[in-house]
Amino acid sequence: MMNWKDLLSSGRIGVSGASAGGREESPFLLDLDRITFSSFFRRLQDKTQVHPLSEGARVRSRLTHSIEVASVGRSLGFGVGRQLIESGTDIPEHITPHDFGYIVQVACLSHDIGNPPFGHAGESAIGQWFKDNAETVFDKTMTAPQKADLTSFEGNAQGFRILNKLDYFRAEGGFRMSYATLGAFTKYPGDASEKSVSVIEAKKAGFCQAEKEIFSQVADRLGLIQHGTENLWCRHPLAYLMEAADDICYRVADLEDGVTMECVSFEAVEHYLAPLAWSHKHGDSIEERRENLLHDEWYREKPQNEKLGFLRSKAISNLTQATVDAFIAHQEDLLKGQLNAELLALTPFAEEAAACKKFAGHSIFGTTRKLEIETASFEILGQLLTSFTTAMLDFEQRKGDITQTTPQNQRLLKMMDLPTTYSDNRYEHLLQVTDFVSGLSDRAAVNLYKVIKGVSL
Repeated sequence: MMNWKDLLSSGRIGVSGASAGGREESPFLLDLDRITFSSFFRRLQDKTQVHPLSEGARVRSRLTHSIEVASVGRSLGFGVGRQLIESGTDIPEHITPHDFGYIVQVACLSHDIGNPPFGHAGESAIGQWFKDNAETVFDKTMTAPQKADLTSFEGNAQGFRILNKLDYFRAEGGFRMSYATLGAFTKYPGDASEKSVSVIEAKKAGFCQAEKEIFSQVADRLGLIQHGTENLWCRHPLAYLMEAADDICYRVADLEDGVTMECVSFEAVEHYLAPLAWSHKHGDSIEERRENLLHDEWYREKPQNEKLGFLRSKAISNLTQATVDAFIAHQEDLLKGQLNAELLALTPFAEEAAACKKFAGHSIFGTTRKLEIETASFEILGQLLTSFTTAMLDFEQRKGDITQTTPQNQRLLKMMDLPTTYSDNRYEHLLQVTDFVSGLSDRAAVNLYKVIKGVSL
């Protein structure tokens, strides 16, 4: 069984010895500072949440989504920490409920930091390009798991790579996050070879082969339990709270954005959010709670925009408290690494939350404009990958002498905003390309595509 002393480790990747580092108020606030001021985090302001390339601030970007998720996550972490400490759970004396909140807040702030342009469509576009070009870009030095990192490109794994290698102390721990925060961040503590829809930890890859040793170090320090293989561990218990915060926000906020973008009617969204916004009482059916709210005199007199804000606020509040209760109720399974379910699915609101997700999938995620842009993302990212991979392989062939590459490739290599380094490993060279391309914002990807195609200067 895992224990909270190890799980709440404030030691840091890349920092030797017992020194935890951090700020006087809490060692975990240093993690918050580094995420907040990171260029990778800022780029989320122009990355797709639901509606690609939307104008102005009418709807949420990945940045505003991440901030909202972090707010919910902090509440979840604080609520769980307070109940654990008040109940006499064996928690290190220096840890406060706020520390639980900070850990989950930082994990939530960074949970989408590895997302490529155009969201999940971008992930598919990158993976498809490598599948289509495997015979020409992969070589005999690459292992099957390394190839899988690219053909099954995953934003979660890229996020772990960013945190540990691509900013701040690049080759010496990256952000140098605390072990506890890295554990809470890693929603899928396994590599691409372990993918399985039936195991919650293995639905996607959480790290690439290039960072497997780092994650193994994190898992060892935290005491995470291995799942019968050297490539898969159980989740850190607080990772369930990070997941729940994300789930709560996109189930509720995506519907609010749907009304703003006129993808769905207010009445339809009201129908799905009302049962979540009305306090859940024993014996009350979904329909009874919906009717109780819709016939409430105070609610009926409010204008539509205030109703929408109320529905969002109360739904998030009710789901947050229910999630804290579910975590406490299942703490033993969490510490044993045996909980194979999302926390929201274990709350009294499970059916209502699932209905919101299903409704959003049918009514919002399939809009014509969204599908058009996502389709274009395959062409845009494919062209970028073709151009920069060609340049990188030329660089490799010239043994790292950029002056010997073609004039066009020299310019492409200099356009990459991450340092280009030579290696005798093809895998590392291809990762440098995906680091650059996946790090672009939506509009930066479109603009760079136009420049390369010669249609915009």
